[in-house]
Amino acid sequence: PLLVHPERAPRDATPHDLRTRSLGLDVRDVDGTPEVVARAAGARPDPSADPVEVAAGTSAGILVSTDHYREAGGLAAMHDLDAALFDLCARLRAGSSRVLAVPAAGLADHRPVASLSALTRPIEDVPDWGRVVERQETTLHQLAHHTPVTEHLLVHVTVAAPSTRVAHRWGDWHLAEALAGGLRRQGHSVHLHTLGNPVEEGERPGDVHLVLRGNAPVARRGAARHVLWIISHPESVSTEECDEADLVLVASSSFAEALRTRTSTPVEVVLQATDPHRFRPLAPDPRHAHAVAVVAMTRHVFRPVVRDAISVGLRPAIYGADWRDLVDPDLIVAPYVHNHRLPVVYSSVGVLLNDHWDTMRGWGFVSNRLYDALACETPIVSDHLPEIPDLFGDAVATYVEPDDLARAVDAALEDPVAARRRAAEGRLIVAGAHTFDHRAREVVDLFARHGLVRLR
Repeated sequence: PLLVHPERAPRDATPHDLRTRSLGLDVRDVDGTPEVVARAAGARPDPSADPVEVAAGTSAGILVSTDHYREAGGLAAMHDLDAALFDLCARLRAGSSRVLAVPAAGLADHRPVASLSALTRPIEDVPDWGRVVERQETTLHQLAHHTPVTEHLLVHVTVAAPSTRVAHRWGDWHLAEALAGGLRRQGHSVHLHTLGNPVEEGERPGDVHLVLRGNAPVARRGAARHVLWIISHPESVSTEECDEADLVLVASSSFAEALRTRTSTPVEVVLQATDPHRFRPLAPDPRHAHAVAVVAMTRHVFRPVVRDAISVGLRPAIYGADWRDLVDPDLIVAPYVHNHRLPVVYSSVGVLLNDHWDTMRGWGFVSNRLYDALACETPIVSDHLPEIPDLFGDAVATYVEPDDLARAVDAALEDPVAARRRAAEGRLIVAGAHTFDHRAREVVDLFARHGLVRLR
């Protein structure tokens, strides 16, 4: 809207009463430094003027559709609302939206003016603005010089879940949401899709279509660059599927090496990660205070870690579906735990058991659960993969034989302080290199390195 200084009482009157405070925000270049300015500041208001495209709106008033707000990732966590809104507007523009100032929509802005400079420069040089400049510097310079904005990308991400109605029960969907959050925090726009909700023919194709390759292939569509990120089910990935892609990312070094002998498409290693905004240490919940627990569905297979645990006398609390015909029903706590509830479950148990499907273990795909649970400082005992100590040192105990499993669990329960200390060291490892903010930067760098996108 058009913001106007109010007409104040005579004793409080100022020279700018009834003058324009701002018609949105613009960016100008001051000795090579981008600076935000209030558009039309000090001018006589003209409500009859046409709407005009601006760099951003202000915290005094902005109207954004719910769908666009969600797609852009919402407001970043900042103390300065104007800085957060400018950051949001940059991400909206990246998603092909326009930010318009509408003079016919007028507001009297009664907020005090802190200084003369604030009349024209409404965003103070505060730490939050520094974060925006650091993240959006290229875009700010392009806005200042009225050149096309090329820094931001529109990325479509598809997972193998059959529909959005059931997507919340698919781990791949939550991984996609976490990656989307990382990309959006960089200023990119992300649209999430399922197999039943693909990228439509009339929809803006975007710059990249990133497929989180789980248990089903996803066909290439439209003009966007097609990228696979193979995070599971390596046995089902065909050479033809890789050949069709512009870039293949793999959450396993050994499988990446094997794929390079099968396809001419570039293959890069991008490991799993966690979302530290969700997975973090929480206060234990007595309802989940089990000495030993496992979160796993069976897929009609007696999971090895549960079989081995029971064989040595352990009684793990089980969160997962389809266990009733395989174990004592008293061990089953719940058939399903929502992803939002996993951090409190992980934070409450004494030891979390973990294992890998045969093909995942054979090809060295480290379970996403290890990253998530370590981020919660949870002691873990997992089946052995050489990649686990390579990634996490001794933060995750591993076993080969059932007796090794029993010893590892007993050691963690007998000295819980030491077990939590090792898990805390694992959390530092994960936080330092294995979050979805790290992965978002990695994949965008790889898009650019392989010529799929152009970033200035």
